[in-house]
Amino acid sequence: MKIPLRSDDCTQGRRMAGARALWAANGMKKEQMGKPIIAVVNSFTQFVPGHVHLHEIGQIVKAEIERLGCFAAEFNTIAIDDGIAMGHDGMLYSLPSRDIIADSVEYMVNAHKADAMICISNCDKITPGMLMASMRLNIPTVFVSGGPMEAGQLDGKHLDLIDAMIQSADSSISDAQIERVEACACPGCGCCSGMFTANSMNCLNEALGMALPGNGTLLATHTQRKELFLKAARQIVSNAMAYYRDGDASVLPRSIATRSAFLNAMTLDIAMGGSTNTVLHLLAIAQEAEVDFCMDDIDALSRRVPCLCKVAPNTAKYHVQDVHRAGGILSILYELSKANLLDTSARRVDGLNLQAAMDAYALTSPSLCQVALDMYRVAPAGRFSNVMSSQSSY
Repeated sequence: MKIPLRSDDCTQGRRMAGARALWAANGMKKEQMGKPIIAVVNSFTQFVPGHVHLHEIGQIVKAEIERLGCFAAEFNTIAIDDGIAMGHDGMLYSLPSRDIIADSVEYMVNAHKADAMICISNCDKITPGMLMASMRLNIPTVFVSGGPMEAGQLDGKHLDLIDAMIQSADSSISDAQIERVEACACPGCGCCSGMFTANSMNCLNEALGMALPGNGTLLATHTQRKELFLKAARQIVSNAMAYYRDGDASVLPRSIATRSAFLNAMTLDIAMGGSTNTVLHLLAIAQEAEVDFCMDDIDALSRRVPCLCKVAPNTAKYHVQDVHRAGGILSILYELSKANLLDTSARRVDGLNLQAAMDAYALTSPSLCQVALDMYRVAPAGRFSNVMSSQSSY
């Protein structure tokens, strides 16, 4: 059964002549009236390396959506860098910003009656804030993050932001050495290279079902990241059409982020040694989704799910770029599924259930697809870059 477009409220009928004039001033063509309006929810800022490269991406996504016949309009949310905000009263603003982000997305989407949205997030509070909004709104939504930063390199060893923090607190280390470390720790755009909160949430988004394969681990600077943005743009158009034209409610966030999906996401977090901040974020997202998921569930999972990965900050040897080269998130989930620790029937935004996604994308799966194999060959370039899609190392 066809579902009326939300945007009909501000594009259809004689009384909406003024609104249509304003839409036209925004660039909407006459033939786009009556087609889904897709919000491109971006979070570009030059205050945060995880978001500094996102200024081009919104328009790339918009162009792809409009090539497929819908109308797309971009807006931005705030984004705070926890690493820069730490150590002074700036950190008082970090967690509240999550809820402000959720509110701002809700306000923009509802005020302008957008029919669907694609959320371009990345760092600590931005992904959970946008996820909270997506559960409130419950319109077709696809997430695609800005991607992880490459690990830094110094004297033949990998390092990251935490190395700079730890060594600066050690009085036995010279100022000259600290300067060398801080010059190499963060080599460009992307969210900090270890399994910290930002990367953890972007990885969990794959397990939650709201993002495409590679979302949490494919490097921010690689050319394949641009293709992931284009895939996400195509997916949101497909999902918007599936819902409004065909009446398929399985593409909605609350149909995807079920109790099983939250349990799968927390299982992944425990297995990959993710950030403990995911606990407070998943609980908040579940609250917005009206899903029965609580601390007792997390406690029960923690008693039976093994930790399979040691990634920075658990070890200085491996970073998220190494998780990607080892097969990414769906390969970790595949190993967990062998122990019956997951609900593999859980739905995803790409139309696959978790089992089908693992069959196609897990590195040790007999039916691994060529697209996945090519994606996992992506390697760091080992040079500074603040430009999205600026390197193609394999």
